Amino acid sequence: MRCEAGRILAALIGLGGAAVAVASGCGTTDGHDCDELLACDLINEDGTSNGACMGTCVDADISDFEEPPRIVWIGPASEQPSCADALLNEVGGNGTALEEYELLVTEADRPFRCDPCACTEPACVLPAGLTVTSGWMCDDGPGETVTPFRAPPGWDGACVAPGAVAPEAFGSFEIAPVTERPCEVVPAPVPRDGDLPDERQVAVVCKGGSEPKVCPDDNDWCMIGASRLQPGFRRCIISEVEGDYAKCPSGDGAAGRAFSERFTFWKVREDSRDCTPCACTEIARGTCEALVSTFEDAACTDLVDSSVIGTVTGAPDDRVCHDAQPLTALGSMRAEWRVNAPGSCASSGGELVGDLVVARRTLCCMPEGT
Repeated sequence: MRCEAGRILAALIGLGGAAVAVASGCGTTDGHDCDELLACDLINEDGTSNGACMGTCVDADISDFEEPPRIVWIGPASEQPSCADALLNEVGGNGTALEEYELLVTEADRPFRCDPCACTEPACVLPAGLTVTSGWMCDDGPGETVTPFRAPPGWDGACVAPGAVAPEAFGSFEIAPVTERPCEVVPAPVPRDGDLPDERQVAVVCKGGSEPKVCPDDNDWCMIGASRLQPGFRRCIISEVEGDYAKCPSGDGAAGRAFSERFTFWKVREDSRDCTPCACTEIARGTCEALVSTFEDAACTDLVDSSVIGTVTGAPDDRVCHDAQPLTALGSMRAEWRVNAPGSCASSGGELVGDLVVARRTLCCMPEGT
Protein backbone atom coordinates (compact mmCIF):
# COMPACT_ATOMS: atom_id res chain seq x y z
CA MET A 1 0.00 0.00 0.00
CA ARG A 2 1.20 3.51 -0.74
CA CYS A 3 0.09 6.90 0.65
CA GLU A 4 -1.21 8.39 -2.63
CA ALA A 5 -3.99 10.72 -1.48
CA GLY A 6 -2.03 13.97 -1.72
CA ARG A 7 -0.52 13.09 -5.06
CA ILE A 8 -3.79 11.96 -6.57
CA LEU A 9 -5.69 14.98 -5.26
CA ALA A 10 -3.10 17.28 -6.82
CA ALA A 11 -3.44 15.50 -10.14
CA LEU A 12 -7.23 15.67 -10.01
CA ILE A 13 -7.28 19.36 -9.23
CA GLY A 14 -4.44 20.34 -11.52
CA LEU A 15 -5.15 18.40 -14.68
CA GLY A 16 -8.90 17.62 -14.73
CA GLY A 17 -10.49 15.54 -17.54
CA ALA A 18 -13.18 13.13 -18.65
CA ALA A 19 -12.47 10.16 -16.37
CA VAL A 20 -14.21 8.58 -13.39
CA ALA A 21 -12.83 6.88 -10.25
CA VAL A 22 -13.36 3.15 -9.79
CA ALA A 23 -15.83 2.70 -6.94
CA SER A 24 -14.30 -0.45 -5.43
CA GLY A 25 -13.43 1.15 -2.13
CA CYS A 26 -11.15 3.74 -3.70
CA GLY A 27 -11.08 6.87 -1.55
CA THR A 28 -12.65 5.18 1.50
CA THR A 29 -10.76 6.16 4.62
CA ASP A 30 -12.84 4.60 7.45
CA GLY A 31 -10.76 2.03 9.26
CA HIS A 32 -7.56 2.75 7.33
CA ASP A 33 -4.63 4.98 8.14
CA CYS A 34 -2.71 6.94 5.49
CA ASP A 35 -0.29 4.10 4.80
CA GLU A 36 -3.16 1.83 3.80
CA LEU A 37 -4.86 4.15 1.25
CA LEU A 38 -5.11 2.69 -2.24
CA ALA A 39 -3.97 4.62 -5.28
CA CYS A 40 -7.06 5.59 -7.26
CA ASP A 41 -6.99 4.47 -10.87
CA LEU A 42 -9.13 6.56 -13.21
CA ILE A 43 -11.02 4.68 -15.89
CA ASN A 44 -11.84 6.31 -19.24
CA GLU A 45 -15.14 5.77 -20.97
CA ASP A 46 -13.49 3.31 -23.36
CA GLY A 47 -12.30 1.20 -20.43
CA THR A 48 -8.65 2.21 -20.57
CA SER A 49 -6.88 3.59 -17.52
CA ASN A 50 -4.79 6.73 -17.04
CA GLY A 51 -3.76 5.71 -13.56
CA ALA A 52 -4.21 8.79 -11.36
CA CYS A 53 -3.94 11.17 -14.33
CA MET A 54 -7.06 13.11 -15.24
CA GLY A 55 -5.40 14.50 -18.34
CA THR A 56 -3.44 12.57 -20.96
CA CYS A 57 -0.51 10.26 -20.28
CA VAL A 58 2.29 10.89 -22.78
CA ASP A 59 5.70 9.34 -23.25
CA ALA A 60 8.14 12.25 -23.17
CA ASP A 61 11.25 10.26 -22.26
CA ILE A 62 12.97 10.88 -25.59
CA SER A 63 16.71 11.25 -26.12
CA ASP A 64 18.01 14.82 -26.55
CA PHE A 65 14.77 16.39 -25.29
CA GLU A 66 14.11 18.18 -22.02
CA GLU A 67 11.64 17.12 -19.37
CA PRO A 68 8.98 18.05 -18.56
CA PRO A 69 6.95 18.39 -21.75
CA ARG A 70 5.52 21.88 -22.22
CA ILE A 71 2.37 23.66 -23.31
CA VAL A 72 3.43 25.88 -26.23
CA TRP A 73 1.69 28.49 -28.38
CA ILE A 74 3.03 28.94 -31.91
CA GLY A 75 2.04 31.86 -34.12
CA PRO A 76 2.92 35.37 -35.33
CA ALA A 77 4.59 37.71 -32.84
CA SER A 78 1.85 40.32 -33.30
CA GLU A 79 -0.74 37.88 -31.88
CA GLN A 80 1.35 36.53 -29.00
CA PRO A 81 -0.95 35.54 -26.08
CA SER A 82 -0.28 35.05 -22.38
CA CYS A 83 0.15 31.58 -20.93
CA ALA A 84 -2.48 32.58 -18.35
CA ASP A 85 -5.02 32.46 -21.19
CA ALA A 86 -4.04 28.99 -22.44
CA LEU A 87 -6.90 27.03 -20.92
CA LEU A 88 -10.58 26.86 -21.87
CA ASN A 89 -13.50 27.08 -19.46
CA GLU A 90 -11.54 27.26 -16.24
CA VAL A 91 -13.64 27.14 -13.05
CA GLY A 92 -12.51 29.55 -10.33
CA GLY A 93 -10.30 27.82 -7.81
CA ASN A 94 -9.96 24.58 -9.84
CA GLY A 95 -7.78 25.77 -12.71
CA THR A 96 -4.13 25.07 -13.35
CA ALA A 97 -2.14 28.31 -13.48
CA LEU A 98 0.25 28.40 -16.43
CA GLU A 99 3.06 30.95 -16.50
CA GLU A 100 5.44 32.19 -19.18
CA TYR A 101 8.65 30.15 -19.14
CA GLU A 102 10.57 31.42 -22.18
CA LEU A 103 10.09 32.87 -25.64
CA LEU A 104 11.56 31.24 -28.73
CA VAL A 105 11.72 33.06 -32.04
CA THR A 106 12.36 32.37 -35.70
CA GLU A 107 14.86 34.51 -37.58
CA ALA A 108 16.67 35.54 -34.41
CA ASP A 109 19.58 36.56 -36.59
CA ARG A 110 17.52 38.94 -38.74
CA PRO A 111 19.47 42.15 -39.46
CA PHE A 112 19.49 44.70 -36.67
CA ARG A 113 19.62 47.99 -38.52
CA CYS A 114 20.47 51.37 -37.08
CA ASP A 115 18.62 54.41 -38.34
CA PRO A 116 20.96 56.69 -40.28
CA CYS A 117 21.96 59.85 -38.46
CA ALA A 118 21.20 63.26 -39.96
CA CYS A 119 21.76 66.88 -38.96
CA THR A 120 19.91 70.09 -39.65
CA GLU A 121 21.74 72.71 -41.70
CA PRO A 122 23.36 75.62 -39.83
CA ALA A 123 21.93 79.06 -40.65
CA CYS A 124 22.66 82.74 -40.18
CA VAL A 125 19.98 84.41 -38.06
CA LEU A 126 19.14 88.12 -38.17
CA PRO A 127 19.04 90.18 -34.97
CA ALA A 128 15.95 89.77 -32.82
CA GLY A 129 15.44 93.55 -32.67
CA LEU A 130 16.50 96.55 -30.58
CA THR A 131 16.57 97.58 -26.95
CA VAL A 132 15.85 101.33 -26.67
CA THR A 133 16.66 103.48 -23.64
CA SER A 134 15.86 107.11 -22.95
CA GLY A 135 19.40 107.76 -21.68
CA TRP A 136 22.59 108.24 -23.66
CA MET A 137 25.01 105.33 -24.21
CA CYS A 138 22.25 102.83 -23.43
CA ASP A 139 21.99 103.97 -19.82
CA ASP A 140 19.22 101.89 -18.28
CA GLY A 141 19.74 103.12 -14.72
CA PRO A 142 17.06 104.52 -12.40
CA GLY A 143 14.94 107.19 -14.02
CA GLU A 144 15.58 105.95 -17.55
CA THR A 145 12.92 104.33 -19.75
CA VAL A 146 13.64 100.99 -21.46
CA THR A 147 11.55 100.12 -24.52
CA PRO A 148 11.87 96.79 -26.40
CA PHE A 149 11.63 97.09 -30.18
CA ARG A 150 11.42 93.46 -31.30
CA ALA A 151 11.29 91.82 -34.71
CA PRO A 152 8.77 89.00 -35.27
CA PRO A 153 9.98 85.37 -34.95
CA GLY A 154 11.78 84.18 -38.08
CA TRP A 155 12.29 87.75 -39.30
CA ASP A 156 13.62 87.86 -42.86
CA GLY A 157 14.74 91.51 -42.71
CA ALA A 158 11.71 93.09 -44.36
CA CYS A 159 10.52 96.44 -42.99
CA VAL A 160 8.71 96.03 -39.67
CA ALA A 161 7.16 98.56 -37.31
CA PRO A 162 6.92 96.92 -33.84
CA GLY A 163 5.66 100.21 -32.40
CA ALA A 164 6.56 103.87 -32.08
CA VAL A 165 9.16 105.32 -29.68
CA ALA A 166 8.73 109.04 -28.99
CA PRO A 167 11.80 111.35 -28.99
CA GLU A 168 11.81 111.69 -25.19
CA ALA A 169 12.19 107.87 -24.88
CA PHE A 170 14.64 107.50 -27.78
CA GLY A 171 18.07 108.44 -26.42
CA SER A 172 20.07 105.40 -27.56
CA PHE A 173 19.61 101.84 -28.71
CA GLU A 174 21.41 98.52 -28.77
CA ILE A 175 21.00 96.08 -31.67
CA ALA A 176 20.68 92.41 -30.79
CA PRO A 177 23.51 90.30 -32.25
CA VAL A 178 23.55 88.36 -35.49
CA THR A 179 23.84 84.69 -34.63
CA GLU A 180 24.59 81.44 -36.38
CA ARG A 181 22.15 78.67 -35.57
CA PRO A 182 24.19 75.48 -35.15
CA CYS A 183 23.35 72.22 -36.80
CA GLU A 184 21.42 69.79 -34.62
CA VAL A 185 20.59 66.12 -34.67
CA VAL A 186 17.37 65.43 -36.54
CA PRO A 187 15.12 64.05 -33.75
CA ALA A 188 12.99 61.75 -35.88
CA PRO A 189 14.46 58.76 -37.74
CA VAL A 190 14.98 59.24 -41.43
CA PRO A 191 12.18 57.28 -43.16
CA ARG A 192 13.21 54.10 -44.92
CA ASP A 193 11.30 52.15 -47.52
CA GLY A 194 10.57 48.50 -46.99
CA ASP A 195 10.16 48.36 -43.20
CA LEU A 196 7.44 45.88 -42.23
CA PRO A 197 5.79 44.97 -38.92
CA ASP A 198 7.41 42.16 -36.97
CA GLU A 199 5.50 39.10 -38.17
CA ARG A 200 8.06 36.50 -37.17
CA GLN A 201 6.72 33.24 -35.82
CA VAL A 202 7.29 32.82 -32.09
CA ALA A 203 6.89 29.97 -29.64
CA VAL A 204 5.54 30.98 -26.23
CA VAL A 205 6.64 28.22 -23.86
CA CYS A 206 4.53 27.86 -20.71
CA LYS A 207 5.44 26.58 -17.28
CA GLY A 208 3.02 24.07 -15.75
CA GLY A 209 0.39 21.76 -17.18
CA SER A 210 2.29 18.48 -16.67
CA GLU A 211 2.74 16.14 -13.72
CA PRO A 212 5.16 13.20 -13.29
CA LYS A 213 4.56 9.76 -11.79
CA VAL A 214 0.75 9.65 -11.77
CA CYS A 215 0.37 7.55 -14.93
CA PRO A 216 0.39 3.73 -15.04
CA ASP A 217 3.90 3.94 -16.52
CA ASP A 218 6.04 6.02 -14.18
CA ASN A 219 8.09 7.22 -17.17
CA ASP A 220 5.03 8.94 -18.66
CA TRP A 221 3.94 12.50 -17.94
CA CYS A 222 0.36 13.47 -17.18
CA MET A 223 -0.49 16.50 -19.34
CA ILE A 224 -3.49 18.78 -19.64
CA GLY A 225 -5.89 17.35 -22.19
CA ALA A 226 -5.94 18.89 -25.67
CA SER A 227 -9.66 19.63 -25.32
CA ARG A 228 -8.87 22.15 -22.57
CA LEU A 229 -6.38 24.20 -24.64
CA GLN A 230 -7.19 27.42 -26.46
CA PRO A 231 -6.58 27.43 -30.25
CA GLY A 232 -2.91 27.80 -31.07
CA PHE A 233 -1.70 26.01 -27.93
CA ARG A 234 -0.30 22.51 -28.20
CA ARG A 235 1.76 20.00 -26.24
CA CYS A 236 5.45 19.82 -27.13
CA ILE A 237 8.87 18.61 -26.11
CA ILE A 238 11.94 20.84 -26.57
CA SER A 239 15.47 19.76 -27.44
CA GLU A 240 17.92 20.19 -24.59
CA VAL A 241 20.98 20.83 -26.74
CA GLU A 242 21.76 23.36 -29.42
CA GLY A 243 21.39 22.21 -33.00
CA ASP A 244 18.81 21.19 -35.54
CA TYR A 245 19.67 17.49 -35.65
CA ALA A 246 17.20 16.40 -32.93
CA LYS A 247 14.69 13.98 -34.43
CA CYS A 248 11.01 13.79 -33.54
CA PRO A 249 9.52 10.42 -32.58
CA SER A 250 8.30 8.36 -35.51
CA GLY A 251 5.01 6.49 -35.65
CA ASP A 252 1.49 7.45 -34.71
CA GLY A 253 1.81 6.78 -30.99
CA ALA A 254 -1.02 5.72 -28.71
CA ALA A 255 -4.31 7.21 -29.91
CA GLY A 256 -2.31 9.41 -32.30
CA ARG A 257 -0.63 11.21 -29.41
CA ALA A 258 2.89 11.36 -30.84
CA PHE A 259 5.15 14.41 -30.80
CA SER A 260 5.34 14.23 -34.57
CA GLU A 261 5.27 17.83 -35.80
CA ARG A 262 8.73 19.39 -35.96
CA PHE A 263 9.55 23.10 -35.57
CA THR A 264 12.88 24.92 -35.38
CA PHE A 265 13.21 28.07 -33.26
CA TRP A 266 15.92 30.14 -31.64
CA LYS A 267 16.43 30.89 -27.99
CA VAL A 268 18.00 34.32 -27.47
CA ARG A 269 20.57 33.98 -24.72
CA GLU A 270 21.84 37.53 -24.96
CA ASP A 271 21.03 40.49 -27.17
CA SER A 272 23.22 43.47 -26.36
CA ARG A 273 22.92 45.03 -29.80
CA ASP A 274 22.41 48.78 -29.83
CA CYS A 275 23.17 51.85 -31.92
CA THR A 276 25.66 54.52 -30.97
CA PRO A 277 23.95 57.91 -30.41
CA CYS A 278 23.82 60.43 -33.23
CA ALA A 279 25.91 63.59 -32.99
CA CYS A 280 26.70 66.65 -35.13
CA THR A 281 30.22 68.09 -35.31
CA GLU A 282 31.10 71.48 -36.77
CA ILE A 283 33.69 71.11 -39.52
CA ALA A 284 33.71 74.70 -40.87
CA ARG A 285 32.84 77.98 -39.18
CA GLY A 286 30.49 80.39 -40.87
CA THR A 287 30.41 84.14 -41.48
CA CYS A 288 27.22 86.14 -40.96
CA GLU A 289 26.94 89.93 -41.39
CA ALA A 290 23.82 92.06 -41.68
CA LEU A 291 23.15 95.77 -42.25
CA VAL A 292 20.49 96.90 -39.78
CA SER A 293 18.78 100.23 -40.46
CA THR A 294 16.39 102.20 -38.23
CA PHE A 295 13.81 104.77 -39.41
CA GLU A 296 11.66 107.49 -37.89
CA ASP A 297 8.52 106.59 -39.79
CA ALA A 298 6.64 103.28 -39.95
CA ALA A 299 7.49 102.65 -43.64
CA CYS A 300 11.33 102.55 -43.51
CA THR A 301 11.84 105.77 -45.49
CA ASP A 302 13.26 108.35 -43.02
CA LEU A 303 16.62 106.89 -42.06
CA VAL A 304 17.91 107.29 -38.50
CA ASP A 305 20.98 105.06 -38.53
CA SER A 306 22.54 102.06 -40.31
CA SER A 307 24.99 99.64 -38.67
CA VAL A 308 26.74 96.46 -39.74
CA ILE A 309 26.32 93.70 -37.18
CA GLY A 310 27.98 90.32 -37.64
CA THR A 311 29.73 87.32 -36.22
CA VAL A 312 33.03 88.61 -37.66
CA THR A 313 32.96 92.19 -36.38
CA GLY A 314 32.62 91.09 -32.79
CA ALA A 315 31.51 88.35 -30.46
CA PRO A 316 27.72 87.95 -30.30
CA ASP A 317 27.67 89.05 -26.66
CA ASP A 318 29.52 92.34 -27.31
CA ARG A 319 27.31 95.36 -26.62
CA VAL A 320 27.18 97.84 -29.49
CA CYS A 321 25.33 100.99 -28.42
CA HIS A 322 24.19 103.74 -30.81
CA ASP A 323 23.12 107.20 -29.65
CA ALA A 324 20.14 108.72 -31.41
CA GLN A 325 20.02 112.23 -32.84
CA PRO A 326 18.24 114.71 -30.56
CA LEU A 327 14.47 114.97 -31.07
CA THR A 328 14.49 111.85 -33.26
CA ALA A 329 11.72 109.26 -32.98
CA LEU A 330 11.85 105.55 -33.84
CA GLY A 331 9.14 104.00 -36.00
CA SER A 332 10.52 101.03 -37.98
CA MET A 333 13.58 98.97 -38.91
CA ARG A 334 14.89 96.84 -41.73
CA ALA A 335 17.81 94.44 -42.24
CA GLU A 336 19.62 92.85 -45.16
CA TRP A 337 22.41 90.34 -45.40
CA ARG A 338 25.90 91.49 -46.34
CA VAL A 339 27.38 88.04 -45.80
CA ASN A 340 25.17 84.99 -45.36
CA ALA A 341 27.59 82.07 -45.27
CA PRO A 342 26.79 79.64 -42.46
CA GLY A 343 29.32 76.92 -41.71
CA SER A 344 28.91 73.20 -42.12
CA CYS A 345 28.89 70.11 -39.95
CA ALA A 346 29.07 66.35 -40.23
CA SER A 347 26.88 63.72 -38.61
CA SER A 348 28.24 60.74 -36.71
CA GLY A 349 26.84 57.78 -34.81
CA GLY A 350 24.24 55.25 -35.79
CA GLU A 351 26.81 52.45 -35.67
CA LEU A 352 25.85 48.96 -34.56
CA VAL A 353 27.53 47.74 -31.37
CA GLY A 354 27.02 44.69 -29.17
CA ASP A 355 26.34 41.05 -29.95
CA LEU A 356 23.51 38.59 -30.40
CA VAL A 357 24.00 35.16 -28.81
CA VAL A 358 21.39 32.56 -29.74
CA ALA A 359 20.89 28.80 -29.50
CA ARG A 360 18.88 26.71 -31.92
CA ARG A 361 16.04 24.65 -30.44
CA THR A 362 13.96 21.88 -31.99
CA LEU A 363 10.33 21.49 -30.91
CA CYS A 364 8.42 18.29 -31.47
CA CYS A 365 4.71 18.82 -30.92
CA MET A 366 1.51 16.89 -30.99
CA PRO A 367 -0.77 18.10 -33.76
CA GLU A 368 -3.01 20.89 -32.50
CA GLY A 369 -6.21 19.47 -31.02
CA THR A 370 -4.71 16.03 -30.22
